[in-house]
Amino acid sequence: MAGRLAGPFASGALALWLAGVSGAALAAPPTQTALDEGWQARIAPGDTAAVKAHPKAARWFRAQVPGTVQQDLIATRQVPDPFLGTNEAAIQWAGLTDWELRRTLDVSAEAMGREHLDLVFGGLDTFATVFINGRQVLKADNGHRQWRVAAKAFLKQGRNEILVRFASPIRTLQPMVLAEAHPLPGEYDSAFGDEPKGKQTSAYIRKAKYHYGWDWGPRIVNQGISGPVRLEAWDEARLGAFEVVQEALGKDEARLVAKFRVFADKPGKAQFAARVTGPDGQALAPVSREASFDAGESVVTVPLTVAAPKRWWPVGYGDQPLYKVSGEIASGAGAGAKAARNIGLREVELVRGGGAFGFRVNGVTVFAKGANLIPFDMFPSRVTDAKMQSLLEDSRAANMNMIRVWGGGYYLPDSFYDMADRMGLMVWQDFMFGGAVPPADVGYRENVRIEADQQVERLGSHPSIVIWAGGNEVISGWETWSDRKAWKKAVGAEEHERMATSMTVLFDRVLRGAVTDHSPTTPYWPGSPSTDYEGPVDTDAAGDRHFWDVWSGSKPVENYTLSCPRFMSEYGFQAMPVMATIRGFAGDAAQRRTAR
Repeated sequence: MAGRLAGPFASGALALWLAGVSGAALAAPPTQTALDEGWQARIAPGDTAAVKAHPKAARWFRAQVPGTVQQDLIATRQVPDPFLGTNEAAIQWAGLTDWELRRTLDVSAEAMGREHLDLVFGGLDTFATVFINGRQVLKADNGHRQWRVAAKAFLKQGRNEILVRFASPIRTLQPMVLAEAHPLPGEYDSAFGDEPKGKQTSAYIRKAKYHYGWDWGPRIVNQGISGPVRLEAWDEARLGAFEVVQEALGKDEARLVAKFRVFADKPGKAQFAARVTGPDGQALAPVSREASFDAGESVVTVPLTVAAPKRWWPVGYGDQPLYKVSGEIASGAGAGAKAARNIGLREVELVRGGGAFGFRVNGVTVFAKGANLIPFDMFPSRVTDAKMQSLLEDSRAANMNMIRVWGGGYYLPDSFYDMADRMGLMVWQDFMFGGAVPPADVGYRENVRIEADQQVERLGSHPSIVIWAGGNEVISGWETWSDRKAWKKAVGAEEHERMATSMTVLFDRVLRGAVTDHSPTTPYWPGSPSTDYEGPVDTDAAGDRHFWDVWSGSKPVENYTLSCPRFMSEYGFQAMPVMATIRGFAGDAAQRRTAR
């Protein structure tokens, strides 16, 4: 019954076992097979200038998935480590180049007997075209989304090739940006001459903004398969997502709803079961119901009750009891699909009124103490759970109780939020907008809507996330920054109004709607800093504040004592690292020069 798959590349051999027979009556359980191994990369042959300039990279070489082409170039010694000396300049060409990644797999007759074979990418960064056996099956344009391809029609029994072609983000967008009389205001200008000053492409793409450089980090415009890849086999129906929503929380009981998101080819019926396991490890009796669903996408709900619920608290205010909710399609169409969520029972209120801004958890006002978290690494796949846990443990040891996941980076993996749940660290979660003014077109907003739904659906059950915010400094920048004021004046009142309306729709409706739909017990805030459209932003008088007068404003350090906002969500002063760190990237000569 099993099918063996093997690729022609020495590093790409894969054994894939997909048991199953066709036909609804004998449908096999859904299966998932990892496809992260055996990838190779090269410069896309059509990028003739890059092929000529870098002939070694034009030949297939080993690629890491999840990962980036830049990591692969470093690993194969085709570029020097960009974190040493002045090597940052030597890697810039990679972000200006088109790339291809490929792998092969053999698919058995048994696998082809399944009704569906879906190719699923956990992340594609960013302008990616996917081919199966030379036929185009997907064009991706958002580095913050998952992508799924119904692949069976493009696969065949025996050997198959998957090829992903990446187009340079800068070169793809630059003709449009250069043609604009007044390009959208962005973030940081390039120091390498690949983009003219004030004509940045980063505003127009759904990609981590810190890749384009920030005041604390380098410019490495990553490309690659940034998330895990898998092949899903299923018949009749599949379980697309499993969520747990807290409907009510009282002293005597908590009422929950387990939500099964089902995708099916035709109307069907199945038995859905859910079970709660308490913090003590004791499992409650399962609750099940038979439900019908339509062709396409449907949501089936199963109500759950927890007696004498134990509440989750921020560190310093109580314990962090966690419940596990398991869900399964027990019989019928899609039978065998399973999922589980770890949740905490808590009530969170955003305290407003009279300009106030703060958090109340389980009826208790919490004094938030914490820091902003920028991305752990330029290359996210290098970040281990151990590294994340160490930082969170250090934060807690320093008496912090809140971490803000800053909007210029990327959405972190589930394991990060699992750790925060266990440690009692509250998370302020930004959507990934770093400061640039986003485009006003409807297609862009729809792209963001799908991204937001996917991410809140994935993360919304974590008790540690106590607020979702629309992004970092987009609203405040629009209102107060000099380059935005100059842009408004240049484009005129009509275009100014069109852009303002678009931003309101994006941050007040699209993103707020994702939180309302998938995490209704968690507050939403349209941006950091903001006042939720109730008045001027980034002031001491109302809402949250970002205070950078001392560092970027070059004011005396004593100015920190002159500002007392309702909630300081970001401030800081860039300090020099210790000499051991400096020696690590600058060499021993740096210490000798300092000594002189």
